[in-house]
Amino acid sequence: MQVDWNQSGRLSAWCSTHRGRHLLVIALGALMTAATLLLDIVLWAWAYRHVGAIHGLEESLYFSGITFTTVGYGDVLLMKCWRLLSVGEAINGVLMAGWSTAQLIFIVQRAMTLQFHPDGQNSVGDFPS
Repeated sequence: MQVDWNQSGRLSAWCSTHRGRHLLVIALGALMTAATLLLDIVLWAWAYRHVGAIHGLEESLYFSGITFTTVGYGDVLLMKCWRLLSVGEAINGVLMAGWSTAQLIFIVQRAMTLQFHPDGQNSVGDFPS
């Protein structure tokens, strides 16, 4: 289900009453996106611990974070039988980087649309002139 922010009367009315509320919408969107990425890292860390690939909470979170962000320092290594699991996380991290960038651009675009056209009259993708 996709929500079109331009058609949301309550959000348009709420944003049009105060200029700083657009920044709040953008900040909340950024925080939710960051929380989603952090949750993904934590879930991968849990998977490493659950299957026994990495022992210890700190080490599994560290390995998951550097693998998800594709930094890959190489100071923590998995056993040979679990290495493909880390490849899956790296691919997931690259895809999530693109997804989160697109989501943040969408949020900023919609917030700017509501700022300049609070009545929602413009079409999707229109920018103020």
